[in-house]
Amino acid sequence: MFRNVVVGISGGVDSGVSAYLLKEKGFKVLGIFMKNWDEYDETGRCSGEQDLLDAEYTCDKLGIELHQVNYVKDYWNSVFSHFLDDYQNGLTPNPDILCNRHIKFDLFYKYALENLKYDAIATGHYAKTNFGSYLENYKEEKAAELRIPKDAFKDQTFFLAAVKRDALRKIMFPLSDLYKIETKEIAKKCGLNRLTQKRESTGICFVGRRDFKEFIKEYIIPKPGNFIDTDTQQIVGQHDGIHLWTIGQRCRLSSHLKPYYVAQKDIFTNTIYVASGHDHPKLFSDVIFANHVNWLCPDPLIKPNSVLKCRFRFQHTKPLVKCLIYRNFDMSDDEVEVLLDKPLRAITPGQYAVFYNDTNCLGCARIVKSNMMDNRDNVICLEEKAKNNL
Repeated sequence: MFRNVVVGISGGVDSGVSAYLLKEKGFKVLGIFMKNWDEYDETGRCSGEQDLLDAEYTCDKLGIELHQVNYVKDYWNSVFSHFLDDYQNGLTPNPDILCNRHIKFDLFYKYALENLKYDAIATGHYAKTNFGSYLENYKEEKAAELRIPKDAFKDQTFFLAAVKRDALRKIMFPLSDLYKIETKEIAKKCGLNRLTQKRESTGICFVGRRDFKEFIKEYIIPKPGNFIDTDTQQIVGQHDGIHLWTIGQRCRLSSHLKPYYVAQKDIFTNTIYVASGHDHPKLFSDVIFANHVNWLCPDPLIKPNSVLKCRFRFQHTKPLVKCLIYRNFDMSDDEVEVLLDKPLRAITPGQYAVFYNDTNCLGCARIVKSNMMDNRDNVICLEEKAKNNL
């Protein structure tokens, strides 16, 4: 049923090995290199130039055809413009999650299936679905589920949590049952040794190796304001713009015995409230308000008074924490409230709350704000509702 597969070739070892495995399985494979950013560094060299050369090297070694698609304008409109808006509004966005939702698993997905008339797409993500690594368990009548891969350390379902559920139906994740070390061994054996030497891409892709504060100044005009001690309400320093700081970040303010950390940002007064000490109580939260909910399972809160008991993280590398998800009576279907089993430090508005059970990524919601619950008397009631919802 699935014979013709388009693979997103990034120039990295993961996508290269994915293409190799597909070819070994007998699929007809076409490689696609996506150009999403058009930035040149100070030497006049395009930052994605080396990735394209590595993508060409990969496809040449594997004997598969490589095409290029240009999504620069789409990336700007769907990802980067929102990135800038969020920073100007005091939020800290996650462009990788937006890129997967709007570019890789929407435009690219549709281009491969509708324009090229291929059967499925594949990527080098460490993720899996209930349909199997190569869609061998695909059933038309079944809905797709996003599952945790074998390599839990490299698990990238966090970055796929905002993808539309239907877009997971015809996606292959050839690395779903491999550890990263196994992927690199396969790359060496199939002649892609050069890719194993590449540095892992980290951070925001379009910033690259540049200093973030210098990069963002090219797009957002600095607006100075005050650092205010959250306890004393005294001014303890000045900043160059709310967009240059994120929750939990250390502020190197002179003439103060204890280091200060960003606790809250007020866009209306252009004020950053800071807390003295890394573990100051104002840096911790156990209640999260979120919107733009995206479920990768049947909506567990569709019934009135429903509560979902699951696990949560808001950063890719952080351990999962138990939580309860519910909607208050005044919330829309697009909003949720999350009660954490224990307070976490530096929960950041603009980031994503991603939800899991033991095997699946259940979806996500965008964090609007967080705080500490005044009292936890209603926790028992919520837990009882969660039991009834199972």
